[in-house]
Amino acid sequence: MQWQLESINNHLNDIKTLFEQNIGHKHEDNYIKRPLFEHTKFARMAWDPHLIYYSAGIERPEYNGSIRIMSRHTRDRAYNFGGYKADLQRGLETLDASTQYALDLGYKDIWLSREENPKLLEYFQNESYYIWDIVHKEIPKGGLQWVLRLV
Repeated sequence: MQWQLESINNHLNDIKTLFEQNIGHKHEDNYIKRPLFEHTKFARMAWDPHLIYYSAGIERPEYNGSIRIMSRHTRDRAYNFGGYKADLQRGLETLDASTQYALDLGYKDIWLSREENPKLLEYFQNESYYIWDIVHKEIPKGGLQWVLRLV
């Protein structure tokens, strides 16, 4: 497996192919109708040999200079990533790597969110190298969500 954390500009076809696997997913529109490529500053991606993992850092105008990481997070559902514990570890690695990358780009306000239950965010808060707060709040163009924000 080859990992990269960089701009998505040279990988749009691979990303679109991976996003097509989200047809029928409860958040299908996020991938198919609103991929937000125009606002994506970077992504953590993995290939083996095709693109099997994607997790973006997105800065939309309504975020007022902040960046949302681990957005449009998806993976190849047919690929064997090794089970739930491996998923948690890979998510934590993505969180910490994406946070550092965003800091290196000069971002001060770094966050991620999810609509569902905050248990995953609580795991990240407890296990991450960085210090995070969790709040339940409205986010621009996302409605009420659980937000994990870098302290």
